[in-house]
Amino acid sequence: MNLDKINHIAILRLSALGDVCHAMFVVCAIKQCYPNAKITWITGPLESHLVRHLSDVDVHVYDKKTGIKGMYELRKALSHLHFDVLLHMQWSLRASCLSRMISAKQRIGFALSHSREKQHWFVNKLAPEPQGPHVLDALFSLAQAIGVTKLPSRCDIQLERLAEPLPERFVAINPSASKAERNWTTQGYQGLIQYCLDQNIAVVLTGSPAPSEVFFANEILKGVTPSSELINLVGQTSLSQMLSVIGAAEVIVSPDTGPAHMGTLVGTPVIGLYAHSNPQRTGPYQDLDKVVSVYEVLAEKEYAKPVSELPWAVRVHDDAAMNNILLEDVLKVVGSVLK
Repeated sequence: MNLDKINHIAILRLSALGDVCHAMFVVCAIKQCYPNAKITWITGPLESHLVRHLSDVDVHVYDKKTGIKGMYELRKALSHLHFDVLLHMQWSLRASCLSRMISAKQRIGFALSHSREKQHWFVNKLAPEPQGPHVLDALFSLAQAIGVTKLPSRCDIQLERLAEPLPERFVAINPSASKAERNWTTQGYQGLIQYCLDQNIAVVLTGSPAPSEVFFANEILKGVTPSSELINLVGQTSLSQMLSVIGAAEVIVSPDTGPAHMGTLVGTPVIGLYAHSNPQRTGPYQDLDKVVSVYEVLAEKEYAKPVSELPWAVRVHDDAAMNNILLEDVLKVVGSVLK
């Protein structure tokens, strides 16, 4: 295809929050390369609250709960649109079926080395091999297939104004991941909070309204002396408001979960806590040097092989893996970032 003829681009990435943040970086790169092209993004209901922060992107929502009926409804909603390119950024058979509801001249999917669930059956062009091991590198390879050569350092997005003022200087801590085994220890977070308060730096806890996240935050706070400089916003903000909170923080500390990548999206340094997945693949893209990881040691122990010899997406299965992250190692990185 003549790259000069690309005027309307469809993006298909439904979930999850972290991967949608990565995809937003890619779309920002596309917008810089094709400033006059129209971009339409099909995404999930929750994720749409993030995607809508991108300017000049038309957002359509597909809720997987609606099944095939929802797919046909999306096809009807997009029936008047005929895209020059569809970038199929989702590794799932459901998304591949959904992609057939979208009219596009060229359908670009991942290279065979990164294709899953037969995605290559649903596209007519494969992206080049990703230039790095990270998920964002894989997503960016689809943009490279249409001539995009450079990722931005951060996305130009509009943040929501918060009704209540935040401390002038604070550390954001997002204690919960989407899966409980990815959470760090209660005692670890308590020690981190106390360290920040002792340094006269406020702490703001972030998280979703999920009962497990609210409960975990309350358990952490039981072991910390109450302070006006310690603010618990877990379950108290919308996703858009949480993005603004993270954007105002000096640094965010988080396990492998969406808010960590929201930090990268708004240019806030991220200290990622990793044990189950390889941070070189799923860590905060701009802050891999700030990750506190025990993945390498645990993976080599579980599989009896060096990490370099393991498959791309292999995980550590020990439910207590996060217990191996030491408070002193986290404080060392937090201290260096704050200084």
